[in-house]
Amino acid sequence: MDGDEHMMMDWWGIPYMGYMMLAIWAAFIIVGFLIYKDAEQRNMNGALWLILVFIPWIGVISAVVYLIIRATYTEQQTQVQKPPTESYPPSPKQQRALEMLDERYASGEITREEYYLMRKDIEYGK
Repeated sequence: MDGDEHMMMDWWGIPYMGYMMLAIWAAFIIVGFLIYKDAEQRNMNGALWLILVFIPWIGVISAVVYLIIRATYTEQQTQVQKPPTESYPPSPKQQRALEMLDERYASGEITREEYYLMRKDIEYGK
């Protein structure tokens, strides 16, 4: 009977613990791969997030942190980088303001995000 009991993979008397550990590692690998692909799609550092998710126990915390950052990062990106879908010809005042804004951006006075936000404000009068 002792020989049959040892046929199961068990650690410290817990039956099938070896299979459970394999399943847990498989879950870490799958979640890590999905986070890597999502982070790369959002122009975030996918390799860093993949490594953080693979580290046992810290990986769970890292996955939760990634989901929180992902939610805020998505909101920031959609607000800043989406160009307007409809555009109307700018008035002469708006045209001059856009030219001045282009000059400030070209000279490096403002960042890309600031440029797009200001451009949106000028075009839509907000």
